[in-house]
Amino acid sequence: MIHAAMEGVSIIDDLELLLARPGEGALELPSRLTIDDRIGGFLRMMPAICYGIGYGGLKVMNLHPQHGVRYMIQLIRISDGATVAMMDANWITAYRTAAAAAIAVRHLKPPVAETVAVVGSGVQARALLDAASSVLDVKRVFICSPTAVNRERFAADAASRLKGVDVQPVADSRAAIGAANIVLSGFRAKDKPVVFADDLKSGALVCGISSVRPQHREVDLSVWQTSRVVADDIEHVLESGDGRAAEHAGLAHDGRMIALWQVLREPSLGRRSPDETVLYKSVGTAEQDIALAALVYERVAALGLGEDLGEFPALRPIQSERDRQAIAAQKAV
Repeated sequence: MIHAAMEGVSIIDDLELLLARPGEGALELPSRLTIDDRIGGFLRMMPAICYGIGYGGLKVMNLHPQHGVRYMIQLIRISDGATVAMMDANWITAYRTAAAAAIAVRHLKPPVAETVAVVGSGVQARALLDAASSVLDVKRVFICSPTAVNRERFAADAASRLKGVDVQPVADSRAAIGAANIVLSGFRAKDKPVVFADDLKSGALVCGISSVRPQHREVDLSVWQTSRVVADDIEHVLESGDGRAAEHAGLAHDGRMIALWQVLREPSLGRRSPDETVLYKSVGTAEQDIALAALVYERVAALGLGEDLGEFPALRPIQSERDRQAIAAQKAV
């Protein structure tokens, strides 16, 4: 239902307004909580309160090593504390990451940005290319995947949607990366990086979204050393394998990284020259989840879709007069 409701809807402009965080104190974004289990999976909880848009909530995801990942979002209206939606967050997870990357591409791309290399062929790689191509005048796309059938299928599908664009499936990712102005890295990361500074074209923009877990790598330290680094959220990026490696090498502090929201509010903090290599490193945040979930909820509600669950979960009113007075006093401060 979510996919159908959002089909053909451009979310990038609206999401950019929400992620720019108008005003100070517009966001509560605590560290995510990840619990590894005994069978090789994990449970992750990601809360956020986004005062600027009037919603807060929680995304919960769990990975089972044999069956896959499930995502769910509870969206809460700040004004009255009501849970306005419980939604499957599979589409939201893919497209919030891709849309945030497209926002980064819009603000950090080099002057010439006609050739794109996509590393990966799964759902996230496809979403990345869809979103990025909406803010670029793309002439050529290289689809890089070690599995021939996957890259050929993705390339054929992309060619059918990106009219007039030359889309080529390639096995040699390093050669494709070297020819690209924009590198979109969206694959199932393992323990070794795949993007190196020596392979990058002068002025290239790298969007790395694959290394999220501490044990996973995606972008080599050489890229961190030679690039302007913009993170979707600095604290959470430093929890990733790439972020930890950069921090250990002394490449993560002293102003070496800035956050995307800072660039949105002050564009001069982003790309500083046409020849500068820029790395946008993303791990996904609850801020992105809640912002996009709010857009989805309002769209679905306007279309009259979804199932009304009534007062769920049930409200337990504050019954103590002393508690009510204490809450009123806190509001008055």
